[in-house]
Amino acid sequence: MILSGEVGPGSRLPPERELAAQLGVNRSTLRSALTRLATERLVRIRQGSGCVVADYAREAGPEILPVLAGPGATTAVAREVAADLLFVRRNLARGVLERMPRRVSRPIRAQLESEVERFARLVEAGAEPSIIAEQDVAVIRRFVAATKSRVMQHCLNPLLEFPLATPGLRDAFYADASRYVAAYRAIVAWLALPTRPSPTAILAKLEARDRETLRRFGRLVRARSKPRAPAKR
Repeated sequence: MILSGEVGPGSRLPPERELAAQLGVNRSTLRSALTRLATERLVRIRQGSGCVVADYAREAGPEILPVLAGPGATTAVAREVAADLLFVRRNLARGVLERMPRRVSRPIRAQLESEVERFARLVEAGAEPSIIAEQDVAVIRRFVAATKSRVMQHCLNPLLEFPLATPGLRDAFYADASRYVAAYRAIVAWLALPTRPSPTAILAKLEARDRETLRRFGRLVRARSKPRAPAKR
């Protein structure tokens, strides 16, 4: 109701007893939900004066992105959120590559390669998307750690968790995870070069992968939004 605009910023929610009755839940469940909404900065709970809807566009953080692209989202909104996410991730990847030390030690390169090959084995074995996704996050965290940039790590954290929390997007991300393997191996090889060229070719691989991911996600969202035919008697 908040994300759709049905309840606008500044609106005061009904008293707990009334709201619980409207939603068909008990007050304990309602309080738990309101606490979560407050954590996500969708509402502000004021002792003695009730619950007020916040301006989430200005106050909420990346933690609400899975909701925006989740099952209740329209096709257009879900695709827009996914496209923007891929764009931001890709440009953060550019930042990670640019912030890499001029010389990456052999032990760190070995750790990166080991993480990438673990990911490759899962992909080749046809592991579940959830398992592949978790290892993908491990690979990215290892690359980011190599930059020694605290800011990069904190900026990437919510974006890494987003696909894990959005099954449709996660499945679209990892339907053809071999593209990830190729990109990660290219980065490992690039880091080993005595004189590293611009990472343009690597970023082009990431962009091509993201375009295909977005096409798959669009198909999944459209299929999800189609009404099901009534069961035959």
